[in-house]
Amino acid sequence: MDTIVAEATSPVNAGAVGIVRLSGERALPIASKLFSTAELDTLHDALPRKMYLGTITTATLKDMAFCMYCKAPKSYTGEDVVELQSHGGRVIIKSIVRACIELGARPALPGEFTKRAFLNGKCTLDAAEGIVDLVNARSEAEAMQAYRLMSGELAGSIYNNESLLTLALANLEVALDYPEEILEDTKTAALDIINRVYKSLEAIYLSSEKRALVREGITVVIAGLPNAGKSSLLNALLKDERAIVTDIPGTTRDTLYETLEVEGTRIHLVDTAGLRESEDPIEKIGVGRAKTAIEGANLVVILKDGSVPETEAERAIEAEYTRKKRIIAQSKSDAETYPRKADIKISARNGENIEELLHLILTKTGAAELGSSAVLTRERHIFAIKTAMDALLSAKENFAFVPPDCTAVDLRRACRALAAVTGKEVNEEVYDKIFSEFCVGK
Repeated sequence: MDTIVAEATSPVNAGAVGIVRLSGERALPIASKLFSTAELDTLHDALPRKMYLGTITTATLKDMAFCMYCKAPKSYTGEDVVELQSHGGRVIIKSIVRACIELGARPALPGEFTKRAFLNGKCTLDAAEGIVDLVNARSEAEAMQAYRLMSGELAGSIYNNESLLTLALANLEVALDYPEEILEDTKTAALDIINRVYKSLEAIYLSSEKRALVREGITVVIAGLPNAGKSSLLNALLKDERAIVTDIPGTTRDTLYETLEVEGTRIHLVDTAGLRESEDPIEKIGVGRAKTAIEGANLVVILKDGSVPETEAERAIEAEYTRKKRIIAQSKSDAETYPRKADIKISARNGENIEELLHLILTKTGAAELGSSAVLTRERHIFAIKTAMDALLSAKENFAFVPPDCTAVDLRRACRALAAVTGKEVNEEVYDKIFSEFCVGK
């Protein structure tokens, strides 16, 4: 297989350190022509996984650098790998890569290092997908789920369920080979395994309902009557004077979007116009946009102003969104004169219960649990798990009415679907598409 080379650090901006990675049988010979160190007569004598300080020399420049050699198969790709770590200037990195190519290496394709790791059995396909998800993560919650995938948490569950289905198939094979002598408990054991695996896969599948929380975050709309303290709450949550706040009702005429991260989860906050009937054409548009935002939100925080008497309009707002996931919050608790029945009392002015409100938002939306369990976030995995579940459901429902070989067909279909997750049962087109998501050098 060709020896490949690419920059492993960001090609966009210069940094303190730049890494050039080589993988393949000629990685060490190529690197030995560029790198020299006082510790060794030749780089061929390098100890695996030891970092050496020396000099990189190309046709156009020299630089002090480190070099590390990982001998196959104990490397990222499973092949001989050499990493050259120089200063991160763009000119330096380009010169090193060009020199490696001139010495016989080929520019690596996007994701080709990880693709070789997969092909050489160093990682499963789902773990490789976890790597690209981790690199592209936009929040701590997304990074944590990517790490779970990369570290083999899903693969471990898949392998365990595959092993159980293999055992169930073995029991069915006994029933086929010895139909007259077969004991009933052999078939019962197979059915028990089918039920057990189905429940396991169902739990994994149901986790996918939270994938939008991981990838996109939570959209929370702050709603209520004019002057209920919506913009003040937005500012308090952001700890920044983002929205204009006055005592004049109806100051906010449009939806205002801001994002913050809480306990690893992104929360998209939407400040809205006060919900009331108005003849002002601009305010009417703002109210319409507020209602649209509420309908598309994961959660709505309905504010009730505790400093003024409750009105019919306030009660109407609460009644209108009874079917929506919501939090009723009494605002202006520091000036409370007319207490309200609410889930929480807050004060944007002195910060009372603002942090508690954020935690309540995470709890109400289910985001508080994201760090404690794995969530299926990739459509490919969700489809494969659902396919396996459908096959097992068929096996369960028809178990008592069909011969063992028919049940075995369903179990093999389930096994093939599970094998697709880890990459044992996928064609080259599928994994080529997956690795094309990677950047060059990974």
